[in-house]
Amino acid sequence: MPFELFLDVRWILVISLSSMTFGIVSPLVLSRRLLFLAGTLPHSALLSALLAIILDRALSIPSQLGSLILSVVLVAMVLRMISRGLRPDVATAIFLSLTVSLTALSLYYVITSFPVRESIWSYLVGDPLLVTWEDVSYTALISLMVLGINLPLLERQALIGADRDFVKISGVKVSLYDLITALSLAIATVGLLKIIGFILEHVMILLPGITAASLSRSLRGFLLQAFIISLLGGLGGLVLGLLTGLAPSGCIGLALLSIYLVSSLGRGGR
Repeated sequence: MPFELFLDVRWILVISLSSMTFGIVSPLVLSRRLLFLAGTLPHSALLSALLAIILDRALSIPSQLGSLILSVVLVAMVLRMISRGLRPDVATAIFLSLTVSLTALSLYYVITSFPVRESIWSYLVGDPLLVTWEDVSYTALISLMVLGINLPLLERQALIGADRDFVKISGVKVSLYDLITALSLAIATVGLLKIIGFILEHVMILLPGITAASLSRSLRGFLLQAFIISLLGGLGGLVLGLLTGLAPSGCIGLALLSIYLVSSLGRGGR
């Protein structure tokens, strides 16, 4: 009997949309020189999701809205520290200490107080194969928001990352772009947490931009290659997961890492 690979169109859509979203977020993070912060963003997303569950039960605030607001506040807080002169690694260390500690407390409280263990599991590893059409619509909304906010502004964001002081004295309201960055990162990491998962978000935020930066010779090429690398890694990992019976989220991470290693070898290890 010939082997047949079953692909649900919903799986393809959510992985494609999520990959395209991180294909924009990753070069944004690299352009703004926020790699230290990028590694901690999933922590803030997970913390926001857990706190939102508590707020939903206590005050009937919709969890998706609550998690988004909380995440924007957390990311804006660390960007504010950096903009006021604190070294990015120091600000990130403070931010990580706060979010990890509060996440441990919130996770323990939610697990012991509310019957939502399955949802917590999906926050950690993602559930791309269990999505509904409602999830597809929600993912499409998140993707459109992030793409719509950032595509027209990526070049100026790169300039701010290259020379923040020069851009500021040129009359650009850098604080506004900081807010846009915080909003974009919060929307992407919180909005796609249940699809991609806390663990994989670390990889998808970092590797597409890093890989593209090592290959491209222009800003436009960098942005385009990061977008393509993220999309190829997402869809390739999905197919690999279905072929092997392994978690697609883990396979996506391995696919992105493989793309980086192949590109590194092609450059002679430079």
